[in-house]
Amino acid sequence: MGERKLIPIVSAADNNYAPYLSVTLKTILDNLSSDYDVAFYIIDDHITSESKEKLEESISNHTATIDYLEVDSELYANVMESDHITQTAYYRISLPDLLEDKHYEKVLYIDSDVLVLDDVSKLYETDIGDKVVGAVIDPGQALVHPRLGIETEDYYFNSGLLLMDLPNWRKAKITEKTLTFLEEQTDKIIYHDQDALNGTLYEKWYALHPKWNAQTSLVFERHQPPNDYYAKAYKEAVNQPSIIHFTGHDKPWNSDEYHPYTKKYLEELKKTPFYDEATKKDAVN
Repeated sequence: MGERKLIPIVSAADNNYAPYLSVTLKTILDNLSSDYDVAFYIIDDHITSESKEKLEESISNHTATIDYLEVDSELYANVMESDHITQTAYYRISLPDLLEDKHYEKVLYIDSDVLVLDDVSKLYETDIGDKVVGAVIDPGQALVHPRLGIETEDYYFNSGLLLMDLPNWRKAKITEKTLTFLEEQTDKIIYHDQDALNGTLYEKWYALHPKWNAQTSLVFERHQPPNDYYAKAYKEAVNQPSIIHFTGHDKPWNSDEYHPYTKKYLEELKKTPFYDEATKKDAVN
C-alpha cells in the first residue's frame, strides 16, 4: 500500500461557531477517500478549551489532527462587520503568513457553515495552473466588479471556499494588497473580506465547478447564469452538490426558512458533541 497523502484544511471560528465548525470537520472526514489524511488548522477567535475538546471528539473516529492559529486582530480592528459576518471572516486573508513554517504548496480553506457531501480530495487535487486561488463564482454577485472600481470581464467569486496556492499568493503579495484594499476602498466595501479579495484577485483565480460551493442563492436558483457554461454547471450543482454552503442570514440552526439540506445538516449536528447547544427548537425529530 502507498503512503497516505496529507491535505491541509483551514477553517475559522469564534466560540459561537464552534458547534457548526464541528459539522464541517466531521462531514469532510466522513466523505474523504481512505488514501488521505487531514491536518486541520482552525483560525482561532477565542474558542474555549471546552469547545476545543468537543471539536477533538468530533473527529476522534478519523485520522486527523487539529491545530489552532492566532491572527494579529489589530490588522482587522477597523473592518466592517454585520450580524452574520464577524471579524473572524477576514482572518483567512492572513492564512499564508500563518502557515509559512509548514511549507505547504497549497491548502484548502472552507467556511464553518457548510455541509460536505463529497470527497474533498478530488477538489484538493484540482490543477489550478498558475492562478493564486481556485474558487467558485458567486451567483448573486457575478458581475459586480464595476462597484469595486475595477474594469474586467472576470466574474466575482465567493470566498467561503478557496483552494490556495501559497507560493503564488505570497509572490503576488495578496495579503498586503487585500489589507490595503480594505483600508483605502472602505466606501466600496459591502461584502466584507469577499469584496477585498475580489478587488485583489480578479483575473488571478481559477473557476472551480459550482458544486464545490453550492451557495443558498444557487440552490434556490435565484440568479440567471452569466453564460451557457454556467447554465449547465448551475443545474449540475443543484442536482448533485458536493459542498452545501449556507450563505446569508438564515442558517439551519437559527431559522425556520426552508432549505432542502437543513434536515440533513441538523442530523449531522446531532451526531456531534455539540448537539445540545443547537439553538433551533425541535432540531431533529
